[in-house]
Amino acid sequence: MELDPAKAYVLVEIGKLDDALMYGSLVLGRYDAVKGDIADPTPPPGGKIPRGGWKQDNRVYLLKPAVKAGDHNLFIAELDPGLWVIEGANDTAFALGSSTLQLAAGSVTDIGVVSVYSDFSQGEKRDVATTGRLLKGALLGGLFVSRLPPPTPKAIDVRPRGANDIPLPTIFGAVARPVEWAQEVRFGNHLGGLVNRMGGRKARFRAMAAEQAAEPTPKTDSASEKESGAVSPAAN
Repeated sequence: MELDPAKAYVLVEIGKLDDALMYGSLVLGRYDAVKGDIADPTPPPGGKIPRGGWKQDNRVYLLKPAVKAGDHNLFIAELDPGLWVIEGANDTAFALGSSTLQLAAGSVTDIGVVSVYSDFSQGEKRDVATTGRLLKGALLGGLFVSRLPPPTPKAIDVRPRGANDIPLPTIFGAVARPVEWAQEVRFGNHLGGLVNRMGGRKARFRAMAAEQAAEPTPKTDSASEKESGAVSPAAN
């Protein structure tokens, strides 16, 4: 494999959804800053997605891993240079807030290791389809009649690649650079599934805390009087 200097490359390692049976997956979309939304994908929505995802497109589904190691997959995406965003994961679009990354021609960006998890609105215990749960359902009433977990929005955690993670292929190892997030943006739900923030409930609470910290501190009466030159009446 030879790297195309006119393209940008993104590498990301993804574990299983909720550390259970199903593999996590990501959708990368080109972001149109002028429109303030995801750029129009080609082919349009509804087109059959080929194995490995659409190539050289404004939206890429990470479906075919380049390397498999245990419960983790390493994906390599070849993209056109520009502003891209993590549009979603599995059945969820991160339309309420996701991070963008600016990709230059010839760049190789390592997003790191991504954990995809179910993000309940009130922090309930995750109800996931583990092997033990499926076996229990089969014993009690049959595999196909057992109750499946209800749909829940997905969110992701991202961490830098470590020594115990999947090594990058040699062609990328020397030139790959850690991801530098550009900004957080919102956009329409064009994936047609559930909606959440990229960082889930944690990101919402962090945003609320940041907004509260940025609010000006209310002035006390004494401070206001000093600034205005007013003098409080002396106590008798």
